Amino acid sequence: MFELDPTATNIFPAKYRSVAISDQAPAFDEPTLREHFIGRDAYMRTRFLVLRLGNDVALAEVLTEETSKLFSPITDLRVLAGPDDCVWLERPDIDVGVAPQYAALASEHPDAKCLIVEGLYSHVSFLLNPAPLWIDVLDIVPPTPSKLADQAQRVLDIGEDLPPIGLRVDEISNLSLLEASPFRESASLLLPCKTAGVDVEGAAVSYLDQRPAQQDWALLGCSRSEEIHVSFYGDKPTRVDTCPRQFLSAARDSDGPTLTRCCLLQHGQEQRGRSMLVPWGSSLAEVREAIESMLKSEEVEWTPT
Repeated sequence: MFELDPTATNIFPAKYRSVAISDQAPAFDEPTLREHFIGRDAYMRTRFLVLRLGNDVALAEVLTEETSKLFSPITDLRVLAGPDDCVWLERPDIDVGVAPQYAALASEHPDAKCLIVEGLYSHVSFLLNPAPLWIDVLDIVPPTPSKLADQAQRVLDIGEDLPPIGLRVDEISNLSLLEASPFRESASLLLPCKTAGVDVEGAAVSYLDQRPAQQDWALLGCSRSEEIHVSFYGDKPTRVDTCPRQFLSAARDSDGPTLTRCCLLQHGQEQRGRSMLVPWGSSLAEVREAIESMLKSEEVEWTPT
């Protein structure tokens, strides 16, 4: 008896060894497939059949006789997705055993009910009824590329136990924040550290972590940088705020969840609406924990089989 609900969201084989490929199907209608395959031997791990006929492809689920043998007869079959619902993709850059890597494919093929992928190592697997979670990664740059976006992508690239997740990177330049401020023509600028360096024509640039001699400058930094400035020099500077927190809002929440970072957070994570903050110098483990918390908050449904 079949137990899988074929209408469930994000159906994904936890092990691609449960997926077999056949180009022997005479047709894709279920009665013909049942007549052709029932009684034939299948490898003991086989649960799904990717069926290829010319340029068309379909997906079926099978039951096999319970046995300890390597091969046992197929006892039942049903079609999960026909050729009008499936797309076959040859993507050698995709690890088909990692569900987050299907998110971009789902975006590229929004009308496909089933994404069947021949990927890295020539392995084949699928995602049925794709509904990936999209997370906005909000970060201030430079340095570029965004460290947080890179960390989040690395987490997803090996997230074998995670559902389909995609990232939308929103990089905000601190120079754009300067240009939008009343201090855009300041002759002297102070940045928190050299890694966040910018080159501003006509302006002298200093770095707070080098503790330069105080000048009449505008600090391009966050409140933590302001605190350090007070500690060094005894007063608050003119400041252009570069903290990502200022961009978190109910309006942003309406577009989806956001992952960002803040140097006021020393460890762990902080939730604000649909946004999750990690420390500025977050580890991969902290980014992973934040993504897991977002999955719980967003109540992402998926069906690893």
